[in-house]
Amino acid sequence: MGAVLGSTVMIAAKRCLGIVTRVSLALVSVTLAACVQDQASVTLLVRTDLPEILRDYVEETFEAVHQDIDVRFSVASTETTLAELQAIEVQWGPPFDVWWGAHASGLQAASDEGRLMTYQPRWLGRSASVDLRHDGEWHPLLLTPYVIAFSREDLELARAPSDWIDLRHFRWSDDIEMLDPARSEEGAWFLVSILQQAVSVGDLESGFDWLATMDRYVESYATNTSDALQALREKRSRIAIAPRADVEAERSNNSPWLYYRLPESGTPVLIRGVSLMSGTKEAAAAKEFVDHLGSIDVLTETKLKTRWQPVFGMVDSSRIPVDFELQEPWAPYAIPFDTIQGKREGWLNRWEQEIRGR
Repeated sequence: MGAVLGSTVMIAAKRCLGIVTRVSLALVSVTLAACVQDQASVTLLVRTDLPEILRDYVEETFEAVHQDIDVRFSVASTETTLAELQAIEVQWGPPFDVWWGAHASGLQAASDEGRLMTYQPRWLGRSASVDLRHDGEWHPLLLTPYVIAFSREDLELARAPSDWIDLRHFRWSDDIEMLDPARSEEGAWFLVSILQQAVSVGDLESGFDWLATMDRYVESYATNTSDALQALREKRSRIAIAPRADVEAERSNNSPWLYYRLPESGTPVLIRGVSLMSGTKEAAAAKEFVDHLGSIDVLTETKLKTRWQPVFGMVDSSRIPVDFELQEPWAPYAIPFDTIQGKREGWLNRWEQEIRGR
């Protein structure tokens, strides 16, 4: 009896030992696999100030296809990022690999300082929705036109201005909100775009004349679009010049009273772009990420979440609600970035001294 019991115990012990051994080997295999995966993975650092909900979508869809790449975002405005870059010696290398969604002026300034890497994304061959001229080290990705916004509760549609020249009428005296060129990139870009358009027809002074009239008629220079539209809500002003994406975002936020016109003669457009950073050690992963940003799914999601439209390519119209934005034809001003960037500071200084400061 004791022999039988001892044999049974020994068999059970061996079985337990076999189970433990198999479990241990399995754990070792999992651990080794994790180590190999960690060694093969790439961490891609992306700088942007686009909304978190869009960042999450882009990260999820990109990593689903590129499982060896871990995308990590840092969030800062174009102005803050440019200042950060300018405080770092170029040879030290960039603090991130991709700059996504930055304003065109910031990207062009970084390009002029040799901080960007030339790359031709796969989506670049598509037709562009605006006439662009830039140096190729960064690429326009998103755009939104400037519009003439107003309240339909205060102003009948038939009496609303339909073009820039209409704003010179005395009826709009002390009733216009403009974005401050000295305190906002949106305001500065609108100003230099108006002047560049005047240059394109051979008459820079006509651009300064129009800006001088606006200065006489302006009720206030707003720091941002929210402040400008608040002035319309409170009926402190009747007209606001602002980017369409911002106005549409406000319209969708329980503001059915808000309306706008896209100027008939054409309008400036605000541009956001993307670039690889010079000196990145993850160039291959960065290129794949930039290519991903131009996919129709990402462009469609971007429009839905930000109301900015793509410069290159199309969105999936079946996913865009019928009443998503006002449907009006419009024509963008051409954008010679190299010319604008070279003249920008001089034009802004002249406006400050001769128009605003007089």
